[in-house]
Amino acid sequence: MWAIYRKEVQQFLNSLIAYVVIGVFLTGIGLLMWVFPETSVIDYGYAQLDTLFSLGPFVYMFLIPAITMRMLAEERKSGTLELLLTRPLSDFQIIFGKYLSAFNLVIFSVIPTVVYYYSVYQLGSPVGNLDTPGIIGSYMGLILLGGVFTSIGLFASALSENQIVAFILAVFFCFFMFTGISSLADIFTGQTALYIDEMSLSFHYDAMSRGLIDSRNLVYFLSTITVVLLLTSLKFATRRMSFKPYRVKAIRIFGLGLFIVFAVNVVAANFFWRFDLTEEKRYTLQDPTKELLGKLNQPLHVEILLGTDLPTEFQRFQKSIVETVEELGVYSSQPIYYSINDPGAASTETERNKNYQAWMDSGLSPTRIFDNDNGTDVQKLIFPYVVLRYGDRTSSVLLLKGNQGASFEMKLNQSLEGIEYELATGIQRIANIDRKRIGLLQGHGELDSLNIYWFARDFSEAFDIVPVNLSETKELKNFDVIIMAKPTKAFSREDKFKIDQHLMHGGKAVFMVDALGVDMHQAGGVGTFGLPYTLDLDDLFFRYGIRLKKDFILDAQNFGRYPVLMDDSETITNLKWPFFFGASWFSEHPITRNLDAVYTRFTSTIDTVAAEGIKKTPLIFTSQYTRILNAPAPISFEEIAVENDPSLYQGGQYPIAYLLEGEFESLFKNRVLPKEGVNTNDFKADSPDTKIIVIGDGDIIRNEMQRGTPLDMGFNPYTEGDEKRIFANKDFMMNALTYLMDDDGLIQARNKEIKLRPLDRIRAQKEKLKWQLINLVGPIVLLVLFGVIRNFIRVRKYSRF
Repeated sequence: MWAIYRKEVQQFLNSLIAYVVIGVFLTGIGLLMWVFPETSVIDYGYAQLDTLFSLGPFVYMFLIPAITMRMLAEERKSGTLELLLTRPLSDFQIIFGKYLSAFNLVIFSVIPTVVYYYSVYQLGSPVGNLDTPGIIGSYMGLILLGGVFTSIGLFASALSENQIVAFILAVFFCFFMFTGISSLADIFTGQTALYIDEMSLSFHYDAMSRGLIDSRNLVYFLSTITVVLLLTSLKFATRRMSFKPYRVKAIRIFGLGLFIVFAVNVVAANFFWRFDLTEEKRYTLQDPTKELLGKLNQPLHVEILLGTDLPTEFQRFQKSIVETVEELGVYSSQPIYYSINDPGAASTETERNKNYQAWMDSGLSPTRIFDNDNGTDVQKLIFPYVVLRYGDRTSSVLLLKGNQGASFEMKLNQSLEGIEYELATGIQRIANIDRKRIGLLQGHGELDSLNIYWFARDFSEAFDIVPVNLSETKELKNFDVIIMAKPTKAFSREDKFKIDQHLMHGGKAVFMVDALGVDMHQAGGVGTFGLPYTLDLDDLFFRYGIRLKKDFILDAQNFGRYPVLMDDSETITNLKWPFFFGASWFSEHPITRNLDAVYTRFTSTIDTVAAEGIKKTPLIFTSQYTRILNAPAPISFEEIAVENDPSLYQGGQYPIAYLLEGEFESLFKNRVLPKEGVNTNDFKADSPDTKIIVIGDGDIIRNEMQRGTPLDMGFNPYTEGDEKRIFANKDFMMNALTYLMDDDGLIQARNKEIKLRPLDRIRAQKEKLKWQLINLVGPIVLLVLFGVIRNFIRVRKYSRF
């Protein structure tokens, strides 16, 4: 067998056709990767070799048949096959020897592409900003696919004595196995389509081309190679099939081989592992996400709305969405189907606008992006959503998020990092898996239903929100979280006991509290004052490790505005109003990671106090350009309107929201318990491990009103010019509630970090011709150099005789 292997390799490398074929392969790949603008690495702008691994298979479809077409066809045509059969070799040894030689040549053809790796390595920003482990995994996938194509090419060569016919058959078989089967799957729907698609080479190659090694894919590739080689061996043996003992033996070996392949695939399908070679483990799902997917009891349909004809950055974004959905499907107990829909696809402008309006009427907001179309800057509308359909329920998930203050590339990368979390929480909501119950405290002047209209409407999709009046219940029972939203009236001792015991029994809480109150109708003229609310909650918060200070904080950097009448003209002016501001500094915590600015109104600072065993994490901060007004805090439109002294705003950063975690001590420990209107039978003096969030702004979930209509939560209508209008209050609250109630740790998916790997675009464009020449000529030079050195050694070796 090894003699055949050496003979085939030497015979191929001794011929000029070998270098021509491999040279054509390298030239084709080089043009696709470095010259053609649609697939050029330089124009793509990211330090990746995706073009090589996505288009390489199609070039392989022609290269590999050119290598294998003569291996058996020429032997039969020239009559040397009979001579070969006189050797003490079995049919399978002959076939396998030829297969190994062809496969070795395929690997040889890939080696010069290391020039591409070197080039992208050098063009990275910074130099070397490349996912080397992931690229190694992708090369493994390409080489394994080459192994399958090699076996197919060898089988085609066994079918005909004519090399051209063998070449054409091999190209057809490779194309059908890689693309044809998956195209055939598109004819069908549901589980049938999925089963058919799983038989295609592209289905199994896709994951490996991304650096994700799945044992099932490895088994599939090796099984396909084995089956095709068995078929080749069976065809090879047909000349002796008239001899019954030989026929029986050949069929038995073929049948046994198929049985072993089938058994191995059954085992692999049920016991598999996936090894993510990428540096950031970008394709590795969190364990809580996998557990969630295992609880699905119906198929899930995912409609991706980004569409087609996208700028490079959004092509990358869409690709990441598709890859994540495919990963979700791997671990789901039910099939997950996805499709890509383009809301802008229409034959006329009128029809396109009608489509846009239909999606907007369903509650989706488009995003305007800019693209370059043949040198012309154009604007496009996209809908960066996925629509989930589960049974008779439908829900949309916005995926384009991130900190709006970051650069566009950074914001898009933050959105990439959040795809798993957004999809997982969307699935959890639509499937009603482990649905939680929220108690919305009432009876103390809290925000009314109109002021929290959008909170109640949007969050009720994910949670059961139940208003609860503390004076009308003896205990807060069966609530996972309680929310206190801007109380203005005092809490009785009995009310505090109910809140305290909710926490002592392991419940969670969000306290959104204004320390001072102000009547804005009195803010004109000489103004008014912000005075402390008499809530009687200080002792409760103090026991838990927090103190809400009696002050207002003003932020001059991210100030909001307030509509006022400045003169007798009845003209409304949006006055600069630093009592309202967008807080855009956050701690590195899953709740606030990659979060956009949160809009706050009349916010107070928070101090921490000693509380043994309690971990205190500040979540949100002001900017450093602040000013503190202690109670009684003067509030005057006229004073703010004429104020122009920046030195007043040098107070530094202040935390305005805290997360408290640990085992809390009851306010009523070692004290006389209330007697009336409470249940003291289950009194607990200490809590198990639980969580509390305290925010120094009671308005953080309040939506603004305009002409009696509630505006969306986080929307600020009082802006000038290009000032920020949409804030992430809704995202912050959703993350906060998810973290508090997330016993399984689903929110940890927000910690996923995907490193941004851009090219040095200025250098790449400046040195474009240089790198094109290096990558077109470099691999060919390596190939020619190898041929010259090999020929020199060969001539020198045989000149001695």
